[in-house]
Amino acid sequence: MIGVVPDDDESTGKAPPEPTTDYACAGDRHFVDASYLHNDGRLLTADHLFGLAVECLMKGLLLRFGAGYGVSMMKNPTTEDTRPWWDDPAAGTRKPLGHWHQVHPALTVIARGRSASALTQAVERLSADFEKWTVSDRYTDGTHLDPPLMIRRKESAALAHDLHLHAQFTGKLP
Repeated sequence: MIGVVPDDDESTGKAPPEPTTDYACAGDRHFVDASYLHNDGRLLTADHLFGLAVECLMKGLLLRFGAGYGVSMMKNPTTEDTRPWWDDPAAGTRKPLGHWHQVHPALTVIARGRSASALTQAVERLSADFEKWTVSDRYTDGTHLDPPLMIRRKESAALAHDLHLHAQFTGKLP
């Protein structure tokens, strides 16, 4: 059957591989889907996916460029986790990187050298537009959301996506 994924590979009897966490890939997918929905007038769901895209794309950058600053998928030196963690120098503790309010402070660790200005400006824009974004908006009727803010969030998500593409193609932060 076309488009149906079997539970296992019937020819070998092997189960399909376990899913691999890839924040950059997920962020790219969320951004593309959100853009499609936004252009189709499905603003509430697009807004939700733009927020997820920003979170995932920025986690992807942190994982790619923040290893020297304690960013990893390890909760502690011996415990792997399903989400990234970072060593917050201001607090002197290891913190999870969950949603935007936890991710954006961690971005300061990779905003160094030549990329500092561009990345800092991007994070300021993302913070301004996503400060009050919450993943729980997916449970609401959407009447409280502001269409002009949704347009700004689309633009900000495009900025995050551009940062991701730049890093993907050049191997560097802008």
